[in-house]
Amino acid sequence: MYEEICSYENLLLAFNKAKKRKTKRRYVKRFHRDLKEHLEKLREELINQSYEPCELKTFILRDPKTRKISKSAYRDRVVHHALCNIIVPIFEKSFIYDSHANQVGKGTLKALERFDKFKRKVSRNNTRECYVLKAYIKHYFEEVDHQILMNIIKKKIKDEKVIWLIEKILSRNHKTKSMPLGNLTSQFFANVYLNELDQFVKHKLRAKYYIRYVDDFVIIHDSKTQLDEWKLQINNFLKEKLKIELHPTKSNVLRLDSGINFLGFRVFYNHKLIRKSNLQNFERKFNHLRILFDEGLISREKSLEALEGWLAYCSHANTYKYRKHLIRNFNKFFSHGNKSFIHNKRKYINYMKKVNESELEFSVQKTLFDYKNGVSIPNIAIKHEIKESTVWGHLINLIEHKQLSVWEVLPREKIYKILNKIYSYKERLRDIKKRLKDKSISYDDIACVMSSIKSKRKFKKNKKCPSS
Repeated sequence: MYEEICSYENLLLAFNKAKKRKTKRRYVKRFHRDLKEHLEKLREELINQSYEPCELKTFILRDPKTRKISKSAYRDRVVHHALCNIIVPIFEKSFIYDSHANQVGKGTLKALERFDKFKRKVSRNNTRECYVLKAYIKHYFEEVDHQILMNIIKKKIKDEKVIWLIEKILSRNHKTKSMPLGNLTSQFFANVYLNELDQFVKHKLRAKYYIRYVDDFVIIHDSKTQLDEWKLQINNFLKEKLKIELHPTKSNVLRLDSGINFLGFRVFYNHKLIRKSNLQNFERKFNHLRILFDEGLISREKSLEALEGWLAYCSHANTYKYRKHLIRNFNKFFSHGNKSFIHNKRKYINYMKKVNESELEFSVQKTLFDYKNGVSIPNIAIKHEIKESTVWGHLINLIEHKQLSVWEVLPREKIYKILNKIYSYKERLRDIKKRLKDKSISYDDIACVMSSIKSKRKFKKNKKCPSS
């Protein structure tokens, strides 16, 4: 097993995993410049067991809680990935299905899906009372006992050299307890450590409806008394076997209809809401983006990317009106740097009000931005993983709402040729296509010209409308 960890192929794979979303960082570029040399040196150190991890860089992060994050040197991260490449598949086989942290195909949204399924089963489609033990482990990462963790690991890993490497990584913070937040190995070992709790809850307590995400877990049941008993048994197990304990004020048995705070959402039977603290955090971030945009420090597209992630997250709760409100504010405060991008701000905002739910992800605005920057229609489709017909649909809508001119999309000869065969703006595209008798002209081309005609008719009445 240790030979597999130290192999050049595994270290190269580890390097490629460690550099994901960090390729522009200077330390990644430095490592990549002499990649073969660095990997060979690392391999030699591991084989000779002379490898020594670098000191951790520590900083404080306040979002929303105050957390102490420890960052490993890049070469150490490569070693972490190399180790996890080999040992993760061995341990994951023993994890329960409803352990949702730090695993491929799992995550917070998957955990919420399971919660929705369990609450319907236990409450029999909301026809009887349902209770939830919402529990949180106190100071989990600070209290993990290294000796207990190593005893758990040794049940599966018999190779002494692998054990030596794991101990090297764990002892980097010079403590017999705690794991540094921010390391890949810490996330994995956190799952290994609490897998003991998972097995206890599922096999000893026989709790059917149990979900855990790192140090946060819920058990759903129709009996409050049963949940109170389980809470005591779980706390005793944690103290005796793992030397950790439940948080005294954050671990409670609650009624489902009063709302359960779980993984950033407040979950009720029929709906989900975003937690107020998360909404307030985003409000601060949004105002910060406004300041940066007004000072010209970030582009509109960068601001859009930040907002898009939040909208995607919000879409998993009942937040339709809130998302509409955010879109209106975004279009109000983040106008395009190039004034030619939006000919009439009021018309553009009206257009954004009319678009369907799919446009909440700003795909139309992205198409406009890319097209104005000279990106071709096929390349826009590839970039955003959508069909070319969808891009054409965006352009047709943008022309109709006067955000784009048909003369910017089609050549003059083609436009004049189509115009000569259009007798009414109410005509069907099929009839115009038959009259044209030209295979080089597509239905999308005709639709663009028709949209231009419709836009002139639509906005004739609004000539007095002030433009910005």
